[in-house]
Amino acid sequence: MKPGDVVRWAFVQGDGQRKFRPAIILGEVPPYKDWLVCAVSSQVQREVKGLDVLIDERHPDFDRMGLRVPSLVRVAQLTTLPDKVIQGSIGEVSPATLEQMKSRLRDWLS
Repeated sequence: MKPGDVVRWAFVQGDGQRKFRPAIILGEVPPYKDWLVCAVSSQVQREVKGLDVLIDERHPDFDRMGLRVPSLVRVAQLTTLPDKVIQGSIGEVSPATLEQMKSRLRDWLS
């Protein structure tokens, strides 16, 4: 795995059921080789303009990301995941989109 990969991970819901969710790897967190990821959501109506990145059929990365429906990259919804909960890669974002995500996160944090 590498930054920019779109991965599936086993999210544990409040009722204890596991649901596989997409996320995008931002980078590796040393020393345990965990991954810093941001969430991907199909709830496009909740877009935070200037922070989230909308990925729909018009976006150049839509096909390469492996998403089934238009989605939001929720740049500020971060979590750290160990390898064991990641169920593999389903696609990737381009270097340009990865940089856009990081830039929006930097701007939001400053």
